[in-house]
Amino acid sequence: MAFRPAGLPFDVSVENAHTAVVEPVANIPLPQALRVGDRLDLAALSRSARIAVSIMHLSNYSFPLGQSYEFVIHREAVPVTVSVTTVDLGTISNAWWFEWTTLSFILLLGVIALLVLWRGRDQAAAGMALWAIAFLVGLAFQHAQLSGLLGLSAWLGANVLYLIARCGFYIMIESMLGPSLTPRAQWLWRGSFLLLLAAGAVTRLGGPGLFVATGWAELLRPQYGVVFSASYLVPLALLIKSYGYAIGAMRLRLRWALWSGVIFVVNIFLNNTAVLGSQVSSVVTNSALVLSLSGFLYAVLRHRVVDVSFVLNRGLVYAATTSLVLGLFALFESLIERSALGHGASLALEFAVPLALGAALSTVHRRIDAVVERFLFRRQYRAEAALRRFAEDCAYITQPGNLFELTVAEIVRHAGAPRVALYERTADAYGCVHQHGEPVWPEQLPADDLAFVKLRARNAELDLHDTRSALGDEGYAFPLMLRGNLLGALVVGQRPGEHYAADERELLFHVAHEVGAALFALRAQESEARALESEANAKASEARARSSETLLMETLRAVGSIART
Repeated sequence: MAFRPAGLPFDVSVENAHTAVVEPVANIPLPQALRVGDRLDLAALSRSARIAVSIMHLSNYSFPLGQSYEFVIHREAVPVTVSVTTVDLGTISNAWWFEWTTLSFILLLGVIALLVLWRGRDQAAAGMALWAIAFLVGLAFQHAQLSGLLGLSAWLGANVLYLIARCGFYIMIESMLGPSLTPRAQWLWRGSFLLLLAAGAVTRLGGPGLFVATGWAELLRPQYGVVFSASYLVPLALLIKSYGYAIGAMRLRLRWALWSGVIFVVNIFLNNTAVLGSQVSSVVTNSALVLSLSGFLYAVLRHRVVDVSFVLNRGLVYAATTSLVLGLFALFESLIERSALGHGASLALEFAVPLALGAALSTVHRRIDAVVERFLFRRQYRAEAALRRFAEDCAYITQPGNLFELTVAEIVRHAGAPRVALYERTADAYGCVHQHGEPVWPEQLPADDLAFVKLRARNAELDLHDTRSALGDEGYAFPLMLRGNLLGALVVGQRPGEHYAADERELLFHVAHEVGAALFALRAQESEARALESEANAKASEARARSSETLLMETLRAVGSIART
């Protein structure tokens, strides 16, 4: 892709099916033969000039430099042929902003595409990957500096990819909402989307084809850009409608997706209709793209609007910040060495400069780490620390009932689980000793329920989706295992629209192990207490029996003594 814009030294606004008006480009002089307001006779243009106008309909920045085209204008009812050559548009107003925002949103889109393609696990992630990749490749086609039929083919290819991107965007939004949509509602929304998508395809793909073949440019008029953009309104409306019914963490995730989606769709409408003028629209839409894609990326990483197994952790982020600081160190040292020290600097000075840089950048590094901790990990690691502290403290709980109740309450609070249950082994089954949330799990499960068989066999977390169990197919089960004996299980229901990340499952497994150890100790104490009580009762019974026997013997002696007397 060429980020340096090149194109015709004017814009055109299609007025009707056969006429377009010449409009100026800021800071770019018009050719001497053209005037602002001149009307192009679109039907009289050659095929190459029609192709050029078609390409300008999408973007005036993707022409090869130095390419010439002939345009027919009507001035005082006399047709005049004007030859126009493409020029460097890098001197237009805000060209630098256009170039840097273009680079920024392409990099953001690439990060999103790689992330969900590499680590995406659910259908929403697949939809986001399709949207990001199709949009990214479409941008590459759009910015390719080509002309003629090859340029027109790239232009049409870009629009096909943008249509595919719309499908990915819809799949992403619908899949994020999950079971909240009934089958009938799904088909109504899908039908509306496909209808608007087909209308957009007709106007965007058929319009240039008809114009190049016949000179009829009606479908190139700006208002038809609304039709091409309208298919994005369906998933956006679906997101807005579902947001009103969402609750809790799901509402927070949808809020980020909603605002990012609104900004993105408004940008698409501005870009396809150019109501602000082509130059201003390009700058505004590029800036809006950067903002919206930043929101989507944040929503994926922080709020997990799609299921990705990639989770930010301190090691990864701090390694990145360390690499950044080391890179800055190397850069500054190189600059100082070249500009200030030179080749004649003393050995002491050459040692002092890196030490001073290291001291300064060490402070910068600490500040970056503090910002990262405050911005990205505050809530996540507070919840993690709370669960780890509970895992340490549960060994000091003295009553099994309190252990069950506190375990369920802490996991609901800090892991955000909507359903949690604890099962304990009885003589021939596993009974539910405490649970939270709806729908409820069974009160009792057989000892050889497949979920418990797998927990006994592997002593590892169990994804219920892969198991035929009376516990259902949503959520995870974690073993309360100690010394090879499965004492019970911690069952955690799935969060709405979100899977538990690997580090969260690892933490829940740790909590379950500690709860199992605490439960084993409490039951052992109970058994010991019962044994001591039984022993004490036996001794008391024996003592009572001996006392009764002694009393009887004394009574008999007394009776015998009386009888003799």
